[in-house]
Amino acid sequence: MPHAEARVVRELKHHLLTHGLRRSRVLHLLVDAHPSYVRSPFARDLEPMTRLTLEGTRPDILCSVARPEGVLVTGIEVKASERDWVQGLGQAHSYRAGVHHAYLALPASAADLRAPTLNQARSIGVGILARDAKHWVEVLPPADPSPLPRAVSQASSLLEGVPAARSLQLNHPLNYLAAAFLADRSAPSGELIKSLAAHWKDLGSDSSRRHAATGANTLGLLDLDWKPTLEGRTVADLLAALQFDPDTRYDKRKRLLDVHAAFAAVARFVLIRQPAVRLIHRTLADHGGSLTLPELAVAAGHDDPALATALFLADPSGTLKPGLRGPDINPSTVFKLKQNLWHAGLLDTKAHGTAGKDARAYRPAEDVWALPRDKRDTAS
Repeated sequence: MPHAEARVVRELKHHLLTHGLRRSRVLHLLVDAHPSYVRSPFARDLEPMTRLTLEGTRPDILCSVARPEGVLVTGIEVKASERDWVQGLGQAHSYRAGVHHAYLALPASAADLRAPTLNQARSIGVGILARDAKHWVEVLPPADPSPLPRAVSQASSLLEGVPAARSLQLNHPLNYLAAAFLADRSAPSGELIKSLAAHWKDLGSDSSRRHAATGANTLGLLDLDWKPTLEGRTVADLLAALQFDPDTRYDKRKRLLDVHAAFAAVARFVLIRQPAVRLIHRTLADHGGSLTLPELAVAAGHDDPALATALFLADPSGTLKPGLRGPDINPSTVFKLKQNLWHAGLLDTKAHGTAGKDARAYRPAEDVWALPRDKRDTAS
């Protein structure tokens, strides 16, 4: 039948956009611009179409699916008849290397699918979609991709999150913004420390200036050579538009949010991109917006144990548990990181009076971490 496959693609596209896939929402969907589809009576319904070439293969449908472990890409090979299952399985299997999940879609009821079809699909990791009455159903799930996206996501979170959690050595975000600004605007190659010494008088030693440059690198504003990244140049442009002047002595004794709200907004933009900061914000939002430090650490550990352990514990091989004492806690987190978050307006509470001193004197059970009241119902 002419255009039979285009009709099946149209029906499957409508189903995916309406009902999702694997109990998850389909975010975006593209149809391959095969000439038979472009010239079919259903061409308008198949838009947007483009030439879907993945490593030399062409799935009929490509879609992104919002799974709990992240957004996964799915490729679907569509056939107009179950008679074409052998060719369809071969095609679906060929583009598995370019997608997270690969499917073969057949316009036959699940009950009518033959055992050889299912067995062969299972052996090569291809899922099967079949049409029962007017609805499509997953008869056979596809094999998990390798590596597992949730495992890669966790690894990426650790690689991005732990340095910021344990390495920021200055307690005011303007130091890091100034390093990015000067690297972009006035520091010759390799001379950022000299430029900071000449223009950013708040830092009185080369070691503190190196902390500013290293912290800006950790936050993604500078590369390993202390040259501005794309994000760093963007931050420098924002600061310039806000008339930031590195030769001005800004009052750091007061909260940045209160004295320079626009600079604090730039700092929030930079800090909230850090996985450790997002973990703190998300955990507080999920628990009413306010927790003591031991409560926050334990709750964050339920969400992301590896990142929370690195973030909160002085000994990253330790265990997050109720009753954490001062010597158990990472001092950089409860003083330097918290001060940065408070200055930027991500927390309503500043570093506790016992933080930043002798670990044995720190009283974590009295150290309250609280979101701004207007943010307590919104997870990051």
